Amino acid sequence: MVLRHSKHVHSKKVVSAVMAGLIAFGGGASLVSADESATNTSAANATQTATNVFSDVSAGYWGEKYIYQLAAQGIVTGNNGKFRPNDPVTQQEAVTMAIRFLSMQDQLSSGAATLPTNIKVNDYFTKYVELAFQQNLLDKQKESGYTDEKVIWGAQKASREWITEVLVRSIGRTAEANAAKNKATGFADNAKISPDRLGYVNIAVELGLAKGVNGNKFDPQGAVTRAQLATFFSRAQAYINTNYENQFKGSIASIENGKLELYADGKLHSFKLDASTAYFSSDSEKRLQSSDILPYTQAVVIVNNGTAAYLEVTDATQQVERFDRTYARLSPNNLIWLDTGSTFEELSYDPSTVFLDQNGVKIDPKTLAAGSLLTIERETYSPQKKIVSIRVKSGLVNKTGAGVVQNVDTTNKKVTLKDSSGYEDTYTWDDATVIRYQNQILTPAELKNGFTVNFTVKNSVVQSIEVTQSVDRTIQAMLYSVEENGKTITYKRSGSAQLETKFLVEKPEIIMSGVAKPVLTDLLADAVSGDQVTLTINGEERVTKIEVTGRQMEHMDAVTIVNYDPKTHWLTVKDTDNQPRVIVLDNKTKFESSNGVTLDKVEPLLGAGRKVSVSLIGTRALSLEVVYKVEGKISNINTSKMSISVLTANGKIEEVPYNSLMKVEIFGKSNASLADVRIGDEVSAQLASNQEYLQSLKVKTASQFEVVFTEPLKNRIRVKANGTTSDIYTDKATLAGDNGQAILLADLRPGTLVQITFQGLTAVSVAEVKLTLGEVTGVDPSGQVLTLKDYSGNSQSFGGGADVKVIKNGSTASNLSPINSGDRVEIRKDTQGVTIIQVLDKVERPFWQANQTEIQVKRKSMSDNFRFNLASNVFVHQGDTTLSVQSLKENDNIVLYLNNGVVVEIVKQ
Repeated sequence: MVLRHSKHVHSKKVVSAVMAGLIAFGGGASLVSADESATNTSAANATQTATNVFSDVSAGYWGEKYIYQLAAQGIVTGNNGKFRPNDPVTQQEAVTMAIRFLSMQDQLSSGAATLPTNIKVNDYFTKYVELAFQQNLLDKQKESGYTDEKVIWGAQKASREWITEVLVRSIGRTAEANAAKNKATGFADNAKISPDRLGYVNIAVELGLAKGVNGNKFDPQGAVTRAQLATFFSRAQAYINTNYENQFKGSIASIENGKLELYADGKLHSFKLDASTAYFSSDSEKRLQSSDILPYTQAVVIVNNGTAAYLEVTDATQQVERFDRTYARLSPNNLIWLDTGSTFEELSYDPSTVFLDQNGVKIDPKTLAAGSLLTIERETYSPQKKIVSIRVKSGLVNKTGAGVVQNVDTTNKKVTLKDSSGYEDTYTWDDATVIRYQNQILTPAELKNGFTVNFTVKNSVVQSIEVTQSVDRTIQAMLYSVEENGKTITYKRSGSAQLETKFLVEKPEIIMSGVAKPVLTDLLADAVSGDQVTLTINGEERVTKIEVTGRQMEHMDAVTIVNYDPKTHWLTVKDTDNQPRVIVLDNKTKFESSNGVTLDKVEPLLGAGRKVSVSLIGTRALSLEVVYKVEGKISNINTSKMSISVLTANGKIEEVPYNSLMKVEIFGKSNASLADVRIGDEVSAQLASNQEYLQSLKVKTASQFEVVFTEPLKNRIRVKANGTTSDIYTDKATLAGDNGQAILLADLRPGTLVQITFQGLTAVSVAEVKLTLGEVTGVDPSGQVLTLKDYSGNSQSFGGGADVKVIKNGSTASNLSPINSGDRVEIRKDTQGVTIIQVLDKVERPFWQANQTEIQVKRKSMSDNFRFNLASNVFVHQGDTTLSVQSLKENDNIVLYLNNGVVVEIVKQ
């Protein structure tokens, strides 16, 4: 439809007066009278000035879109080719802009204007300000209180809060602003906003018309620049029904050769395009090029003197439909007959309809062959549904072109390609098809959706595909070797006997199941049974990622050495079935947990009777570890025999003797002894150097602590629990957040609850405990289900059952019965997996004062506590409206919810 409004024809003098006002707004401090400008200014010239590219509004400027939109609409203009976006705006200029924004110029008084006695403005602006009072865009009572005799009211710089009120009144939202006048904005400088304008700021922010500035501030008294004011009014156009005479809304029928055709209000309009035409889209502030504008999309166009000054795409979805039909014949008068199978369908086309062959080349419709499968494309924005193009789709295809891979079906040997015109075709390939990227031959499986390619098709079979873009691709392979300097790897592709070598990027990503941070040396390369890997190769033919998908490795755990021959490096062991196995060691074997890293240093430890763990491929040892510990659960303690039995993870029971010198380590228990160890305890049994007896027994335990502070440079954390403070070193521990993600020690903040797992006295893991805080919205004691709305507004359910403990008012229960709807709770899991539900303490008091870390309330008696520490993420709200602590006023009735004495939620009544 066409958006337009009726305008009366003004005399030359009146038109000149309007233009004088435009120049006054564009000229900052200089005010030009109507008589002075009448001799050299015309409406046509003014329109041309408004559509010129402003020399001081560079491409990419943040307010560019809004400036050019309002300039094209005639609401703002420049002067001498400049807009001066950073100049402040006066109140009389802002009011004039508001009247033009509402297209009310034809309602200006024809007689003498009258204003309140203290409202002084330049002569040109008098009638605009008068009309603004009449239309309730200005509050006469507020503005009549203006008393600054040094600066006249009209020349006063418009402040951000003043403009906000004018803006909200202009779009008819005064009633909503009055309803929101007691609501805090959430800005850090909320207290600086005038109370009588607080509601207007709330509504402007809620509607997205105005936003804060740096530091979460609104800066209510800050001056408004010309660019900012253009932005405010441009955004506000979404909330008014004003029709501008030169503005059209419709669907783009065509855009080419300096011409735009727009289908609007049931007919086709034609406009010129030139270098000053500004192109934008409704969902972005970034300026577009004319080549970015596609036909059959929806747009708003603002026109001056027959030229599109401003074009904004409002919906980038092309309004076209495509369907396939079988061609029958042509008839005179541009009629085409299509065979639907049971009948014939008649469609009409016009001379602008494009006919294309399978290669996208234009053809004469007379060359169409009966029985050909056609793809019909027609627009859907007009009742006529004009046919845009007709393309031959069926038959044997012989084609060379460029396109994008849409799908690869390796099972049926088919590839779907979309060419540059947007059409998709599916072709088959055969064993003779060549797929190439630079100097590399690819397999069909290496083609990925989104690849840009050149292709050749003959008789509907793909002859060649050349990948033209720099792409990442993946291949399946077996790892043959990794260069010692870590620069190259050699591999065999799956199904190929040929070796290929590729350079690695500086830090390739390595993924290996069960290994937290694998490195190149963790990869197993072998001429026969190397790791099966998926390699990601970038456009520079370097490997960026190695993912191990399979490993033909055998692991022998804690087997006993029968013999070692240092000449042949053959190690004979007795496996778990008491059968001999010969293992070959070499200089590539990796040695772990030994006194050295080379074979000659390990050989003295390979005496008969010793136990080792070996990883091997075939008979070749990949890694060997002399066993110095046994890990698992205690299954038996025989004090008379002085032996301990440990059930390992693979189900094997290892019986290990001990002597009186064995040391027992249990965190939190000094002078621990074997009497403190229980059946079922998880332990790490450390063997003596001769492997003959236990040297120490480290019991695995877990405890929860509150973080006091961290010292990342020392790998140390100070924690407290039950009134006791401990310093714990974390250099041998893994660290995880409450969702299991890897974190750094510095990420743990004071007050955070962590669960630390110890192996003896050594911390091996530190994990942040997941805490859920919120309001109980429902309790079903019979079904043992609790429903909670957390502080992010999300609803969650928690089951009760046997593994639950509720703590309320110092009492403990094993069910949900003490909990009521409306209670605030903290929910967590303890070290045994039991769900702990802590009902938070509640304090109701009038508010007194607060700072960043503490809140103070008014006491009912002198014995009352009135000072409370605030959590760093304290949740402050009134109903569903989030507030800040700074928005609270003295004597506000508030409810505090405390978790371990710290305020985590504040509810304003």
